[in-house]
Amino acid sequence: MRRGLDDPKLTRDGKDGLATQIAAHYRAAIETGRLPRGERLPTIRAVAERMKVTRATVQAAYRMLAEAELVRATVGRGTEVIAGTATHDRALLSHAARAASEALRAGPVPPGLPIGQSLVADFGSLQPDRGTMPVDAVADALAKALRDDGPSLLAYGDPAGDRGLRELLGRRHARDAALADAAERILITSGAQQGIDLVLRTLTEPGDAVAVAVPAYPQLFGALAAHDLRLVPIETHSGNLEPEALARVLDEVRLVYAMPTFQNPTGSTLDLEQRRALIDVIARTDVPVLEDEVECELRFAGRELPSLQSLDPRGRTVTVRSFSKGLFPGVRIGWLEASPELVAPIAALKRLCDLESSPLLQAALSRLLRSGVLDRELERLRAELRGRHATARAQLKRVMPDGVRWSEPEGGLSLWIELPAQVDARRVAIAAAREGVLVTPGDAFHPRGRTVPGFRMALSRAPLDCIAPGIDVLARCVVAELGARDDLRRPVPLVL
Repeated sequence: MRRGLDDPKLTRDGKDGLATQIAAHYRAAIETGRLPRGERLPTIRAVAERMKVTRATVQAAYRMLAEAELVRATVGRGTEVIAGTATHDRALLSHAARAASEALRAGPVPPGLPIGQSLVADFGSLQPDRGTMPVDAVADALAKALRDDGPSLLAYGDPAGDRGLRELLGRRHARDAALADAAERILITSGAQQGIDLVLRTLTEPGDAVAVAVPAYPQLFGALAAHDLRLVPIETHSGNLEPEALARVLDEVRLVYAMPTFQNPTGSTLDLEQRRALIDVIARTDVPVLEDEVECELRFAGRELPSLQSLDPRGRTVTVRSFSKGLFPGVRIGWLEASPELVAPIAALKRLCDLESSPLLQAALSRLLRSGVLDRELERLRAELRGRHATARAQLKRVMPDGVRWSEPEGGLSLWIELPAQVDARRVAIAAAREGVLVTPGDAFHPRGRTVPGFRMALSRAPLDCIAPGIDVLARCVVAELGARDDLRRPVPLVL
């Protein structure tokens, strides 16, 4: 055990149990590198004696760490740290590399199928059904682009992206379709994820704080950690920012991250009044906004809403978009939109990162847009999602027990199932996986893996005829967990 590591400070009457507090203490030590990979934790007996708790309490804490794949108990060797960065690597790797590695390891892992269990329904994967991807349309666009402009598309192109494509994208969501500076407001990126990374590089410094509504998109946690940014979580039921809660932290943050349309994981959307209220609060400050709109093209009901950027009178909002999420995630083309004054420095950083995004893929996407093929594919996808959401809602209403609620988004790839507070969503997910149904429990969407009584149900990859059987399995698992929780609360008669 490494010297200088303090014992946990336990709060006997706190909301978290003693085992949870002990586990959190050692988890923090592992994640910050104070307990590097290969170190051993103190013995259960030693911790129990020093902390004046039972051995069972320490065993429970160590079991939590093992389930999080942070430690491994081996006979004769004790409990060894298996996550984190080895001591000899710490002198070699940068903070960003260590933070990225830790973020990818540290988050709770969604349960997978046991060996030998066949798949009933995959509600865990937020990616398109491979059987419905527009392979022929993309192949045709690539072939025509190469035939017509092959040599230029295999050479270097404009670091900001193809101008014709930027004009198309700039006018796509603009209130004024004849916007004179449409192309200058767009930067083509290698996927929306690169757009988020570039905005963080441009608008923040290491140590800055970023406000994020939680539960939230898990990849964001790793991106913030890699840039040494402090996440300021704003706990919400809807998953979207609430003006009053945001106002309380604006003085301490350098950036606000928002996903106002079909938020991942809850599927919630801010209406026009809520968007205006949010911008009204932010506009009283100089704090910029990173607006994530990667699912805004997947609306199958209701009307399109203006982006936060279009409502921001300061010109301090950067919007990240992509077609990839619903149609072809392997085509790494996204874009960001902002005032030309903001796009220019972001483009300079991108040029140093990867020179440019693929001219060939940009040309193919431009052809898909100009020909109307992409919009037809999007309409097909929206119709599929409309049917899947309707089927899911109807079956949830039929079979879920009282106390279970779910979101009813007007678009997007997923919905959120909210469970009664006493139900452990991870236990439900593990039980469902044993019966062939995959879902992602709520702890995966919290920056510290905190228990969240709910789970995300992705509908993008589950065929229509698998949705009802999959929900039947989930309902049985929820009912079983509710029964188990009730049994734990029942008084046990004392036998003398």
